[in-house]
Amino acid sequence: MDDIKDEIENTQIVVLAGGAAKRMGSNEPKALLKLNGKPLIDYCIELYKNCGFKNFVLLLGYKSNEIKKYIEEKKFGVNIKISVEPDTCKGKGKALKYALQNGSLDKNKRVIIHFPDDVLLDKRLPIRLLLHHLHGVETLHTVATNVFVSGTFYPFGTGEIDNRGIVTTFIEKPFIDKLTNTGMCIFEPEVYEYIEKLIDMNSKEPIEFEKTILPKLASERKLYSMVLSPDIWISINTQKEYEDAEKIVSNYLKLNKT
Repeated sequence: MDDIKDEIENTQIVVLAGGAAKRMGSNEPKALLKLNGKPLIDYCIELYKNCGFKNFVLLLGYKSNEIKKYIEEKKFGVNIKISVEPDTCKGKGKALKYALQNGSLDKNKRVIIHFPDDVLLDKRLPIRLLLHHLHGVETLHTVATNVFVSGTFYPFGTGEIDNRGIVTTFIEKPFIDKLTNTGMCIFEPEVYEYIEKLIDMNSKEPIEFEKTILPKLASERKLYSMVLSPDIWISINTQKEYEDAEKIVSNYLKLNKT
């Protein structure tokens, strides 16, 4: 039991909360968008806090002062550091490197990356992820673990046509049985070296963590995987997804009486 407590203490939760909620018809920061009356950032921090995690780093951009004010007033009872990237710092890769450079990230602790617009309906997932990741580190010598779901609903209709151009089948928003990246990832301090080398802060283009660091780790066979059931991961990127999430989370809370 003490071992897992030590591993939790040696882990920092990095919340990428720099986005806006414009696609949900709001000008507020996405992290403050309310789901069943509670801001998304609350779901995120409480998920990890309830599993014993106490070290958080928020990477902010859009209307960062509003989130900082909310965090100060809320008093979550955990350690929260804040890194506000400048307007020239575009992309998740740059945001992470900027936090490294300004000391917000502890280079001696591992990281779990989480997006506040991803709601997870598994209270013990942070612990399960950490233990699963440590298994990969110890037995396979990996340095990071990426979280997938086993499939997801395609947001468009699909069809098949014959050689005359006649539509033979049509399915609206089919379920695609293919591993899908959730954006959730955990990595050891060794990965900071990759961030330092591969993320060019002088680039005029946004640099994404998923397009630079993860492919490199995969090519070196240092990236482990964890696969979740699609029904515990709710991604909120559109108004329709937001409306669906309201219903799903409401039903979940009623069933679990939390």
